[in-house]
Amino acid sequence: MSFAVAAEGVTRRFGRRWALRGVDLAVPRGAVVALLGANGTGKTTLLRVISTLLRPTAGRVEVLGHTLPAGGDAIRARAAFLTAGGHAYEELTGLENLRFATRMSGTDIAAGALREALADVDLAGAADVPVRAWSTGMRKRLELARLRLRPLELVLLDEPFVSLDEDGVGLVQEAIRGWRDTGAAVLVASHRVDDATRHADEVVRLEGGRVAAGAA
Repeated sequence: MSFAVAAEGVTRRFGRRWALRGVDLAVPRGAVVALLGANGTGKTTLLRVISTLLRPTAGRVEVLGHTLPAGGDAIRARAAFLTAGGHAYEELTGLENLRFATRMSGTDIAAGALREALADVDLAGAADVPVRAWSTGMRKRLELARLRLRPLELVLLDEPFVSLDEDGVGLVQEAIRGWRDTGAAVLVASHRVDDATRHADEVVRLEGGRVAAGAA
């Protein structure tokens, strides 16, 4: 079996506090894996390690065929990370944020296609409004639109359902299905069991920075 992510014995320490303690994790290509656990159990730290934003204290991590820390640029070109709080430039409009993000990733998409991407996540009416005036849920929808604009082989989602209404949760679930249908691997980290496992092929649970259980 081919894996998008293969982590062995991953640990991460912040000062005296251990966020991860010997985590083993395998995410098959084309699969959806739910990473469950309460807040503070290490889910976000593990995603940050996999996304190349954070180096592990110890352990081995291979992502899309590259053993970290090498290959960071190649991984980031083929993978995307939706953070719990989302990321956007406050002074830019929704449209400007999308245009900037796509150009930074090496593509130049026409304004009409960017507006269509915003409409797909119910943000058409806010396309020309600075993001500083947006709610957290709107920002998360913007991040979802950004991720859907380019082909991906690995998608990392950190608490993707938080701050979203029922329609927003439905958009995330639709995106997860779409990524899996194109052969991308999706790792969904959440404390919301029902939402995270709806399309999951495998389930892994973290407790105290360790893998406590895994079951489909």
